[in-house]
Amino acid sequence: MEVPRELSREAKRKWRLDVSMRNDGSNDFRGLLFEPTYEHEVVILFSLLIPHLKDSFVIDQYRDTFPDCFATRNGQKIGIEFEVLASEFYEHGHHQDAKNLAKCDLLICWKNNIPLKTIVRDGLEFLDFSGHYVEIMALKKIVDNLQAEKSLKFILHGERPDIGEANKERFFDQLKENIDEKRYGWVKELFDQVSQQEDFKVGWSRGKRWFGMRFYVKKWSVDPIGIQGDGSVWINYQGNPAISSWELPQEVQTTLRQMFKHGKQKWPTVPLNTQADLNNIKRTLEILAEYSRHSDIIWRGQQTTI
Repeated sequence: MEVPRELSREAKRKWRLDVSMRNDGSNDFRGLLFEPTYEHEVVILFSLLIPHLKDSFVIDQYRDTFPDCFATRNGQKIGIEFEVLASEFYEHGHHQDAKNLAKCDLLICWKNNIPLKTIVRDGLEFLDFSGHYVEIMALKKIVDNLQAEKSLKFILHGERPDIGEANKERFFDQLKENIDEKRYGWVKELFDQVSQQEDFKVGWSRGKRWFGMRFYVKKWSVDPIGIQGDGSVWINYQGNPAISSWELPQEVQTTLRQMFKHGKQKWPTVPLNTQADLNNIKRTLEILAEYSRHSDIIWRGQQTTI
């Protein structure tokens, strides 16, 4: 079946996805159509895997707070946190939740993408929080092993086809669908400004739901500003400690926190609703460029190249 020529590129992509889902031979399959991209899909996949795991799991309570779940594992009560990627444990600030961290014993995720933070003992992977160890159970490994060893299949296809590689066109297509014309024009204006400056380069990213446009400071090789496909603008005062432990120079942090009235947040959003908001973001770019010419960022722990 040919794609209708009159459709836009984004509409053609969605049309192909719809056709593939109607003709994928999934009538006799029981499981996930694609790899997990949302936390609740990880929960569903884990539930499907429970009868096939070496350990015995009995779910006691699934909550809406950290940790997500209380269960018994081989008769011992444990706390479980679910994430799509292991690094999200840090991104969501769970490593700093001193009150509840001790209640979490197991991180169940689709992939462990933080090997540098991982401790391996007897074939098991752990995160070490000052002597409190949280085991990582990466479901992708389990799914792959069960398929190879027992011909059990829990995911019909691989990565979801409507989540492709991030690029300029896909970001701006998504952006246009989610914000008004004025704000869209302001984001384009910021893109044009950064593209023309030698101090910056533009990078593209893909999250669970949104594409992202990131403004990297070339000298520092980090991205202090980013814009999401829903129009949200954020400032990174520091990197994800699980992946790249950097911080902006203290003078830059102080200046920007005063400008945007930020407290101690690490990755706060900034408004883009008025011309004044746009001017503040442009001023932020100028400050970053100026300081990058004579100052270095702060590295804490191991430096990771971006």
